[in-house]
Parts: sequence; structure tokens; C-alpha cells
Amino acid sequence: MSVRSRVAGITLIELLVVVAIIGILAMLAGTAMMHGTARARVSNAAFEVGALYTAAQLRATSRGVPHYVVFHDNGTDFGVYLLERPDALGAYDWAGADVVDEAQVRGARVEHLRLSKESGLGFMDLDAPELEPRPLPAPFASISLTAPGQGGLLGGCSFCTTGTGGVRGVLRFSPDGTLRVMTGSTEPGGVIAFAPDTRNGRSGTPRVVVIASPAGAVRIF
Repeated sequence: MSVRSRVAGITLIELLVVVAIIGILAMLAGTAMMHGTARARVSNAAFEVGALYTAAQLRATSRGVPHYVVFHDNGTDFGVYLLERPDALGAYDWAGADVVDEAQVRGARVEHLRLSKESGLGFMDLDAPELEPRPLPAPFASISLTAPGQGGLLGGCSFCTTGTGGVRGVLRFSPDGTLRVMTGSTEPGGVIAFAPDTRNGRSGTPRVVVIASPAGAVRIF
């Protein structure tokens, strides 16, 4: 009697199944990495902005010169810079003039954070229908979690406005330690809300940076 032995091998169908499984796992890993990177970018941006607020307040009081934190967004890129600007330079139309033109604004830029949309960073629309407004705790309770527009910085900033060169939001830190909102109509303070921005839309936990006027108290939620 002859005994047939079957040599084990991989068929084409089995190979295709393995390749498909590897492709799915790679896609899931890539998605997790992209969302994880976006979430990290959001947290980093929020804490960098909070640190910029603190630096502006400390520099204004120690140097005896007003400092400004200026957010700007022209639709393609956005950022925020810290400006030392003496009152002797005269008043400036922060709400309407070009806040990116250094020759017009004058003063000395201390730091400039350039925030890129390509890195997965965007803004949370404070007026989005799916978001339920939640009151902030004291001393931020009087600050409204609403925005003057929809989309971009104008939708994620409660004190921003549109002018020459795009959207801007400006905070003034005085030598006496007080804060004044120079744009918008939110005297009690202001909110900047960052959110992950991916190809599939905004997802993940946003970060909200709140600052109260006139005390200049800062908190990140």
C-alpha cells in the first residue's frame, strides 16, 4: 500500500488574505498615529499659548512697557506673536488694520509661534450646533463660550474680529498687571479653542485656553 503525503503550502487565496490583514492593520496604526499626533499638537498649542500669556504679563510688569498677544489668520496659515509696544508709539487700530505688517504695527516682537494646519491643528467652532455650551467656573464664569463667526480662527476665538489681512484677536497686558481685550466685544476676557483637524474632520478632545479680564488669570481646559 502506498501512502500519499501532502506537502503544506500557501495558496494564492491565503496569501491575499494575509496581505489584506496586514493592510488593514497598517491603516489602523496610521490612523491612530495621525489622531494621536493631532491630539498632542492641540495640547502643545494650548500650553504654548498659555505660556505666552504668562510671559506677556510678567514682561509687562517687570519692564514697565505694555505687551500684546496677537493672534492672526489669513485663511492659509495662522499664528500668534508676543509684541512689546510702548504707548509712546501711539494708538493702533487692532480691530481693523493689518496686524501682520511689522512696519505699521511697530514695536518689538519678542516671540512668534507659527501654527500650521498641515500638522493636524485646527480650531473648535464654539458655535457648532452639536456642541452644548457649558459654563466656565469662577473667575471665568462671565466669559461667553461663543464666537463671532464660523470656521477657522473666527469660529474658535471669542474675541477675534475680521480686518485688513484676515482675522485677528489681540490682548493687551499693561505694566500694572491688568489685561484688556483690544478686539471683539468680550470685556470679561477671552477664549481660544483648539481642536484636532484631520482629513476626516475634527475629532478628539479639544483644548480651551481661557483668560479673564482685568486680572489676567489663565486656565487651560
